[in-house]
Amino acid sequence: MEIGCGVRVRDFGGRRYWYFWHYEREDGRSVRHEDYVGRVESDRSKADLLRRMLAYHRRAEAEFARKRALIERLVAGPRTSE
Repeated sequence: MEIGCGVRVRDFGGRRYWYFWHYEREDGRSVRHEDYVGRVESDRSKADLLRRMLAYHRRAEAEFARKRALIERLVAGPRTSE
């Protein structure tokens, strides 16, 4: 499993553009995706980029919490009533 996200700036024709990269699971593998966001000079693009990063981190935290809870239940073992 690979978790992560970030920002890449690409330069085309003297103009700079934001790209949001992130890992997603596909067919049991971690695959890196890169999504165009907009021009670096755009405040709207910057805000969109930050929203995407926040959403990714929220999903990753929720997934980790779910998996941790499962592992904690397995470590605790079966419960017996006495």
